[in-house]
Amino acid sequence: MDKVEKSKKTIIDKKMINQYVQVIKMKIQAFKHKRQAEKERIQIKNQNKYFVALIEKAKLELEQSKNFFANVTDPDLVDYAAHKILANQYFYNYLLKKAKKEKRWII
Repeated sequence: MDKVEKSKKTIIDKKMINQYVQVIKMKIQAFKHKRQAEKERIQIKNQNKYFVALIEKAKLELEQSKNFFANVTDPDLVDYAAHKILANQYFYNYLLKKAKKEKRWII
């Protein structure tokens, strides 16, 4: 093999190596994007689970305050129970409106 053929082979080898490097870089970049998208999807899913749990807790507190109101006899406690029902109802309605607005029902 003479010097010219050896030089041509070296140039071809370098071009092939550069092409492989470019392909690998593109695959790494695609993997990074895919991993980032998966992280964001998991984060949104966790936020939605927390939000749904918060709504369930608010609903439970509303039911408990209604039960408390039904069982209380002291006039001062009746007022307290009525205000507690209203506060819980407003909070529960707020969470439902926010969930509907942000479309957070999909988990």
